[in-house]
Amino acid sequence: MRASFPRSLFLLLSGLLLFAAPTARALSVIPPTFAELVAESESIVRGEVTAVRSAHDEDSPGRPIRTYVTFDVVRTLKGVTPAAGTLTLVFLGGTVGTDTLSISGMPAFSLGDREILFVARNGKTYCPLIAAGHGRYRILRDAATQRDYVARENRTPLEDPEEVVLPLTGSDVVARLKSPARALSPEDFESRISRAVTGPTVPAVP
Repeated sequence: MRASFPRSLFLLLSGLLLFAAPTARALSVIPPTFAELVAESESIVRGEVTAVRSAHDEDSPGRPIRTYVTFDVVRTLKGVTPAAGTLTLVFLGGTVGTDTLSISGMPAFSLGDREILFVARNGKTYCPLIAAGHGRYRILRDAATQRDYVARENRTPLEDPEEVVLPLTGSDVVARLKSPARALSPEDFESRISRAVTGPTVPAVP
């Protein structure tokens, strides 16, 4: 049985601890179910990373380092498509010169990464993805078949949307056993997301 402790309160408290304690450099999250992941997202997009930069936030106490990741939005599955067709997400942490702020569990991106992202409170929290890595789904290509498939933050092939609630750490054996051939395609995952966004169809009354 899942705990009834509100996720929003848990994230608020963990965020306060992250900022309050200089030695606290790890994210704590409650893994969401697929239904929760979709419901709690303000926007869900498919995109490709076109820029990554880090800078000190001069407007915040202590000038923390933040990383700005820009995506070319290919498809919007929930929310409003950005007018310019791009979306920049802001994450706590990064490297500026010799200064580094490292946050364990914070997703990291590289140019060209293709992603399906579940976003909320961008620019207002330490991580704009729902439950950090649980809100990031990589689009990878199977070298053997040249087929695109969906993988989790830890690169484990995603075979069923309900697997999003599984832990992202300590699952190396499971990751090795899963085959990209059985993983969801981006189109299959997007279809499941779209159905969850719109909700179940109510049969017409005769």
